[in-house]
Amino acid sequence: MLTKLPTSSYEKRIKQVQEHLTKNETSGLFVFNPYNIYYMTGLFHFPTERPIALFVPQNGNSILFVPVMELEEARRETIFQDIRHYFEYPGTIDPIDWMIHEVQQEYNNWHRVSMDGGSQQLFNQLSDRFIKVDVTVDTIVHHLRLTKDEQEVELLKNAAMYSDYIIQVGMEIAKPGITELELLQEMSNRTLEKMVKELVEIIYVPGGPVGGLVPSGVRTAMPHALPSAKKLQKGETQILSCGANVGGYRVECERTCFIGDVSKEQEKAFQVMATAQQMAIEAMRPGMSCAQVDAVALDYIKKEGYGEYLLHRTGHGKGLEEHEAPWIDEGDSTILTPGMVLSSEPGIYIEGFSGFRHSDTIVVTEGEPLVLTKFPKSIDKLVI
Repeated sequence: MLTKLPTSSYEKRIKQVQEHLTKNETSGLFVFNPYNIYYMTGLFHFPTERPIALFVPQNGNSILFVPVMELEEARRETIFQDIRHYFEYPGTIDPIDWMIHEVQQEYNNWHRVSMDGGSQQLFNQLSDRFIKVDVTVDTIVHHLRLTKDEQEVELLKNAAMYSDYIIQVGMEIAKPGITELELLQEMSNRTLEKMVKELVEIIYVPGGPVGGLVPSGVRTAMPHALPSAKKLQKGETQILSCGANVGGYRVECERTCFIGDVSKEQEKAFQVMATAQQMAIEAMRPGMSCAQVDAVALDYIKKEGYGEYLLHRTGHGKGLEEHEAPWIDEGDSTILTPGMVLSSEPGIYIEGFSGFRHSDTIVVTEGEPLVLTKFPKSIDKLVI
């Protein structure tokens, strides 16, 4: 089972960035975003005050800058021969200023320098040190991340299996009297045990290899209700909103369940949500815009009389981050293309009563949308 990308993936990405820099007459790109760093290098780190950066020149070898405490990991996990380190932050010289100095010593003949985003302070530091050089923000790495190749999709497929499994465990152990915290802990523990047995390597990223949210009762009307000591009760709605990652690539699977009896009011809202969610999946095809997909789902919910209970868009991109571009929202005109990976998760939230949301992770293909998460979605399969 594929658990991480081969080194050839990172070599290809460096080459793609350099081709972009050449086309746009840019001398080099500074990469600061932690997820972009991982995408370009295979080195995942928890962001702290100690900056890590990658410099990709238009021509020549890239330079990876790390604090010395990350040096061994960088040498083991990345393809780079030129890895330079500093001791600490803040240090006698600001680490970013040191990085800029190192790059200026290595390369010259500057025309334009770009960065992948970041703070105003970062932008000012680059602008101040590259005097009379055009400093710009370049989204090339974010653009590359919009579509996934076959190996990335393979990692996502593997993550989907564990995303389905954690929902399965939740269905098996949820019962009146157990708290949300106990439920999520046991779901995560059992899934992690399975992953440890079956995977050669597990890459720990923010949020851990598996996890999620498990609101019950009236708390399901809050889309991001954190786990609490509330005990599950018979007759309540239960949302199992969980996911897993393999090789740093994340998949989410969410199911709206019921503890015991289902009322007519619960069933009606559930069916509207489920229909809208499936309509959005069917609309995730090449040529459709994100805004159009969003309208398909949310317009249906409004037509069925639940418009006042909408609290968010239909979905978002999936990949290295829990939420990433593109956004299945009325404000995103991005046209879907094969390789984009999206969530479909329109929700209905009736305060004081219940919330209703399914989520699946979908790959846009040349033909039918490829739904990675397979756990049953019909109401008869979701009664605990």
